[in-house]
Amino acid sequence: MMGGPARVMFVLAWAAAALPAAAASDRFVPKDPDFVVANVRQATPDAELRRLIERWRAAPEDAASVALARAFLERARSLREPMYFGRAESVLTVAARRPGASSETRRLWAETLQYRHEFMPAGRLLDDILRQSPLDAAARIQRASVRLVGGDFAGARADCAQLMASGTSRAVALACLAESLGGSGRLQQARALLAAYPLYEAEPAVARAYLLTVRAELAERDHAADLAIADYRAALALAPLDDSLRASLADALIARGDLAEADALLKIERPSLALVVRRAACTRGLERDRLHALAGSWLDLEAARGDALHNREAAMLALQDGDAARALAAAEKNFVSQKELADVRVLARAAIAAGDPAARARLVDWVRGTGFADAVTEELLGMRRGG
Repeated sequence: MMGGPARVMFVLAWAAAALPAAAASDRFVPKDPDFVVANVRQATPDAELRRLIERWRAAPEDAASVALARAFLERARSLREPMYFGRAESVLTVAARRPGASSETRRLWAETLQYRHEFMPAGRLLDDILRQSPLDAAARIQRASVRLVGGDFAGARADCAQLMASGTSRAVALACLAESLGGSGRLQQARALLAAYPLYEAEPAVARAYLLTVRAELAERDHAADLAIADYRAALALAPLDDSLRASLADALIARGDLAEADALLKIERPSLALVVRRAACTRGLERDRLHALAGSWLDLEAARGDALHNREAAMLALQDGDAARALAAAEKNFVSQKELADVRVLARAAIAAGDPAARARLVDWVRGTGFADAVTEELLGMRRGG
């Protein structure tokens, strides 16, 4: 599955509770008394998982490690329980470093690194896999995802073009190519490419969801909000557990002023940090205060544990609080490694709110240098469309 810009794999959530905590001088105390640090019920292995754990403990060879890690990753998504990502990583960190580790083992390890926002190590790992196995379509899709997140649109386009000739899903290959084109000054060409492709029912649901999501984002960036929202909704129906996709739809609804609809969309069991922060923007009064405390506790926990911080969400939360300087600092840290649509827009908003001409100029230079077209960003920065 694709991740990041291909939102099925990138789940923006707090760091896995099973990972070793970094040393911290102060004990973490949540601001919100209802903050859930761990869910013991969700952490209890089911019968199938216990069988895989026992098999792995008896003989932790490559195949057993892959089977157990895949089971952990599946439960992380289906149960909305991030600690299973940490358990998968703990299995794969050892397995992937053994001599003769399979490409599948190393790909799954790269997936856990992506989850932790460690995109550069994930990219290097995928580079190694593709040097050894250049026809590995799964690794190529994954590397394209990492490159798209980092704003390496030319590198991603090379990977996506090679996917077109491989046996992978045509919908995935076309969406990947369109996304890379859309990031580098060819937005209309990218939209036309996807408009010409029929969504065959024979394609896997995840592939159709990815194509619809890319089509939606490209429309949103071209000021076609209604088309974007319709495609986001159709994609979410195919991938209802994808929090990143849910966040994208919520962003589009909020931008259109449909706060009540966005709030209803974001009211789900065990929401990720990305959803909590967005829902705070849709509410008022005590509920808004509660959501802000919850999000703040989440970010404090990441800092106390030494985990990768969700700087995008930190910037969004600071903007809601009216703290433009804090928002800009977080948005600029985030932009070093993540350059998706939400990252570009939050940096633009923070730079303008902070009244920082240098920050604005740096982002304008990046937009012009890459050709990244987004009507909202251009309006925020006072740029002429395409100029």
